[in-house]
Amino acid sequence: MKAVVAVDIGATKTRVALFNSASMELVSKVVLNTPQEGGEDVVAGTIIEVVNDLVKEFSEWEVSAVGVGTIGPLDIREGRVINSPNIKLRSFELRRPLREYFRVPTYVVNDCVAAVYAEYMSGAGLGKKNVVYVTLSSGIGAGVIVDGHLLLGKDGNAHEVGHIVVSYDSDVKCGCGGTGHWEGLASGNNLWKLVKKLRSRWSGVSELHKISGVEEVPAVKLFEYWERGDEFASYVINELARINAAGVASIINVYDPEVISFGGSIILNNPKLLNMIYDFVKDYVINRVPEFTITRFGDDVVVYGAAYIASKPPKELLEIQA
Repeated sequence: MKAVVAVDIGATKTRVALFNSASMELVSKVVLNTPQEGGEDVVAGTIIEVVNDLVKEFSEWEVSAVGVGTIGPLDIREGRVINSPNIKLRSFELRRPLREYFRVPTYVVNDCVAAVYAEYMSGAGLGKKNVVYVTLSSGIGAGVIVDGHLLLGKDGNAHEVGHIVVSYDSDVKCGCGGTGHWEGLASGNNLWKLVKKLRSRWSGVSELHKISGVEEVPAVKLFEYWERGDEFASYVINELARINAAGVASIINVYDPEVISFGGSIILNNPKLLNMIYDFVKDYVINRVPEFTITRFGDDVVVYGAAYIASKPPKELLEIQA
């Protein structure tokens, strides 16, 4: 039986899965830590090892194609990651070593491009022509389909929305080195910077306010304090919702989607935040506000998208990675 390999490469975790290429049912999945050190082929080598183990376990399956959704930025023609701000291993090869080893059609796209393709094929965007997927996680990104066309861009980075400038006079640096970026202020990796920035503006008394003066507060702790009713945490989350609303409004104003599906750990673990974003976004848009929803695929949205990319590659990608 024919199977496609689907891979989701995140900044911290990588998911490798086998899917039935006919029914698109998940056969098996392995989650592992994303390599942070090694040569440019280390990520591909790790994927190959995992796939070999899966094929040994499920010997009735034959690999017919490989799809990869990965953190970016990308050189999409070469199928490699270049200078990623969210991983210690800044640049690495993917398409060449995977294609050379498996000798089957191999496709590499940005992780959010894979995610929006999953939504378009069988998720919130099914039957729609204008679909956006947004991840709010360790980084911030999006995948976009307009009038039924998957947007890629000259290098495969048409969707780096995390680097939209939401505060032109901000001195907070993003991981990429830019200032005032949406991702630099609101992503999981950078939320401690927002806490630090807002600390000097707030004059009340709270446990989080006290702790944040002596140590960096990770995103998960910020949301824990918010759930407990900490007043400073509530102030930070309110500002965070406004920053996210400004970024999402830019997406709505530029792409005019019918639906935006949200994923990533920040939203999946804190769905109430999406309601706040929806309320604030109305202050910043000229286009009609689309439907907001949380992806039905959960943490696996990228791996499902990679499977669809492998089994039914969009024509826009075939023109580049034929």
